[in-house]
Amino acid sequence: MVEAPLSGPVKLVILPRTRAGLDRAGLRRHLETIHGPMVVAEPQVSGKFASYVHHYTLDCAATPALDERDAITVIRFAAIADMVASKASEAYQNRVGPDEDNFRELAGSVALFAEECEVAPGADQAEAKLFVFRDIGDFDLAAWASTLAGFATRPGVRGVVTNRARIADGVFPYEQFDEIGLDANADIPACVEALAALADTVIAPSETRHLLAEPVRFL
Repeated sequence: MVEAPLSGPVKLVILPRTRAGLDRAGLRRHLETIHGPMVVAEPQVSGKFASYVHHYTLDCAATPALDERDAITVIRFAAIADMVASKASEAYQNRVGPDEDNFRELAGSVALFAEECEVAPGADQAEAKLFVFRDIGDFDLAAWASTLAGFATRPGVRGVVTNRARIADGVFPYEQFDEIGLDANADIPACVEALAALADTVIAPSETRHLLAEPVRFL
């Protein structure tokens, strides 16, 4: 595990590998009806969360797709000490942590620390969210966020966040990702095409993957 930022807010992004024998619907059922409510009910674990959002993968026409990921969880903390205390708590160690084995395989699961820039509010409350992952290494986050400001005004777009990421646990080739909040009737292929055209002006050519999900905010 790499170190998280020493100060300031922390954004933890978790991409579980679905447990063998469990399909996408089964993973969602466990996360949404058992694990998520369990986390919220444990103040030692969630009391320091700034936000807690599950994202459940939907079928998507956007290509190329980020395969074999049925959910993404995003947890924000005001400070690294809050994250450390949450994971070190008795409630996490004895109840919440052990439940993770009921829906995910440890091997293949990924955790990221993300530095985020909110371009336009509302992505976590949107009907759907398009994640766009890129393998680009170092880049200018502020310049890309500025470029995305115009995209955020497109019809059907309901919030835009861009992130620089680094590995906390696991193996993952993508160091940057966007979160695009969308209306249910948004033209996703057109959004993907427009994002790719914008990226060509700011970001070096890179491997890109897409994942469409339904956000469910617990906190």
